Amino acid sequence: MLARHADNLFWMARYLERSENLSRRIQATLHHALSREDEGEEEWTILISNEGLRPLFDEKHTAPSITNIINFLLRDGDNSNSVSSLMSKARNNGRSVRTSLTQEVWMALNESWITCGKALKRPVNIRELPVLLDNIIKGSSLFRGALYGTMLHNDIFNFLRLGTFIERADNTGRTIDNRYHRLLPTAKVIGVSNDQGQWEVMLRSLAAWRSFNWLKKGRLDPIGVANFLIFDERMPRSIRFCYKEVKSNLEDLSNAYGNDYKSLDLAREIYLSLSKDCFENIREVDLRVFMTDHIAKNNQLSQTISSDFNLN
Repeated sequence: MLARHADNLFWMARYLERSENLSRRIQATLHHALSREDEGEEEWTILISNEGLRPLFDEKHTAPSITNIINFLLRDGDNSNSVSSLMSKARNNGRSVRTSLTQEVWMALNESWITCGKALKRPVNIRELPVLLDNIIKGSSLFRGALYGTMLHNDIFNFLRLGTFIERADNTGRTIDNRYHRLLPTAKVIGVSNDQGQWEVMLRSLAAWRSFNWLKKGRLDPIGVANFLIFDERMPRSIRFCYKEVKSNLEDLSNAYGNDYKSLDLAREIYLSLSKDCFENIREVDLRVFMTDHIAKNNQLSQTISSDFNLN
């Protein structure tokens, strides 16, 4: 496969996953805000800061109103990580490799882009937000379903899945990092929760609220949340699950191309580091250091994949 095609596939999947992840964070914030008398204004401000976009937002707006934040995250053309910008980049990458995709996969991507574009042509108000976010998330789900159900599970499939799970591992790590920093002033108090609503926001933003409650029967505790989101391989957005998938797809590429890759060695190393011993000793882990290290290793792995396969 040409390196530029692999690059298009990898980044198409990353951008689509990133747009869904952002939509889920907005959705979780909205759910939390609607349950509060103050409409969760502080939560919306924290969301924009956690995205690393506060300086750009402040350049464009004099006050962080809820409406301004929503539209900045969803449709601002100057924000390269708005949902609208991400969907356009995913679609442009997909169009470049149109002949490598099945009709069903291309239609799922293109129709999601069209639907998103129509909805975001004009400013969005908070009453429209639930349906809009549901449609964006649904479009991403349709893409994944078409990918699994109609594509050959070959190198094209592998590069798409690599992009998805590298992006997902990064998102889960950053979500945990941001929330734990706010909720737990030090790693030594990891057994204590001071705001159950915040734990719910974190779980909902990772599509994990329902599954966590099924397993824990409504018992919401910080240690349980950390174990679930980092180590539980049954959870498709846990960090360990993501690395299982990254490792598996790199193994497929290694076998297909007959090469040993540094990225595969690194993926195996990271996967093994998320071991049962680490799970059992989560109380002893400095979670801030752990998550910072994870984010750095995930970036290193992404760069190593780019180097191994000559991605741009």
